[in-house]
Amino acid sequence: MVIKSVLNLTFNDNMREKEQKKISTDLKEIINKILKNGFKNRQHRIVDTVEQVQIQNYEIVRDEDDRDQIYVNSIIAEARVFVIFSEDAKSSDNIILKNQNPLSFKYNKDIDNYEIVEETAIFFDATTF
Repeated sequence: MVIKSVLNLTFNDNMREKEQKKISTDLKEIINKILKNGFKNRQHRIVDTVEQVQIQNYEIVRDEDDRDQIYVNSIIAEARVFVIFSEDAKSSDNIILKNQNPLSFKYNKDIDNYEIVEETAIFFDATTF
C-alpha cells in the first residue's frame, strides 16, 4: 500500500509536529482497516484489497473542557482499491471517503501522543460519479 502526504490541513497552533504526524498516520491506518473489513463501494461491491490511501483534508479541533481530547472533522480521503466484481474477477475503483461524525483522539501519557478512539470512526463512500 502506498501512503501519500497530506495536502490541505487545519491544525491547532499548539500542536506539536509529532502529534500531527501521528494523527495523519492513524487516520490512514483506520481508513485502510475500515476498507478491508467488508466495506462496500457505491455499487455495493466489497473491497478486496487497498492499493493506496491519500488524505486530502481534515481539521483538528481541541475540546475546550478536556485538554487531553481532540476531534478531527471534515476528513476527506481518496482510496484506490480493488473490489470483488464476480466470483473470480476483481475490478479497480477509486473511492472518496468522508467521515460521518468527528473522530475522537485521546492523549496517552505513556507514548506522549494522541491515540485514535476507533469506535468513533465511521466513514461513507462520497464518490459522486
